[in-house]
Amino acid sequence: MSLASLVPDTRVDPALLPPLLPWSLRYNDLYPYCDFFSHIVPTQYDPPAWTTELEAYWQTFDVAVWSHLSKDHFRDHFAIMGMRERLSSSKGAQLARELPDSPSRVDFEDAIQFLLTRRSTRWNRLYGLDDIRRRYLNHPENRHIGVSDYDFLDSKLEKSAFPPPKAAPFSLWPIPLDPSLSFNPRREMLVCWGRDGVDWDQYALPDRPTSDSKAARRKFEPSAAEELEDADKKTGTGRFGATMGDATAPLLLSRSNGARSSAFLPAFTGLFHRRHVQAA
Repeated sequence: MSLASLVPDTRVDPALLPPLLPWSLRYNDLYPYCDFFSHIVPTQYDPPAWTTELEAYWQTFDVAVWSHLSKDHFRDHFAIMGMRERLSSSKGAQLARELPDSPSRVDFEDAIQFLLTRRSTRWNRLYGLDDIRRRYLNHPENRHIGVSDYDFLDSKLEKSAFPPPKAAPFSLWPIPLDPSLSFNPRREMLVCWGRDGVDWDQYALPDRPTSDSKAARRKFEPSAAEELEDADKKTGTGRFGATMGDATAPLLLSRSNGARSSAFLPAFTGLFHRRHVQAA
């Protein structure tokens, strides 16, 4: 049973997304409201601290970007839930023993780890901004039947002064999909992924480190050099040894963006190496 057969397709490879959510923003403003990261910061169940500044940055992205990332996110999320349920089912375990072509426990565990890492990479690089906005709007305290999200936020959020984003509203297309899928009627104005000369760092959300966020980053987000060194130690054959033929290699081979990456390289490399050893 191949890993690829258990992993749902994704329209947008998360490893190709520019990392636009700096660590300090994630740690201080996003992680506290998403239980995916409860190992880093305790999860809060109050409405997220959504602000006019966060909304202004959210609105710099074409709305279709959030639509594509959201579909990928929930596809991965429900696949993880389904495989976990099958792993915990004694009936499923019995079926796996009886049918030679059924996925083994190791197959399920590897697929779950792959999807957890893919989901986390997507969330950390960009999707987390939309996820927290969605959680804010869907919180019971913020019900707004018959009112658009935009009108509700305009009346609800406290006005504040902040340096405006460098991008025009709904002008960013940081995903490797055809811009014809954009919801923006003025597609010639889009700043698109893959276009020469685009410095995506200038469109990242503000990075405002605190002493707590710095300490947490040292603990939970290793540098790119540490990631590569750890990956080499785990494989014993270098970064890409024993992985080039795997269906998941495109994620591993994608360019890393330094210390702002989401620490997915060691997890993937260790996973692929383990499967290679088992198959040998």
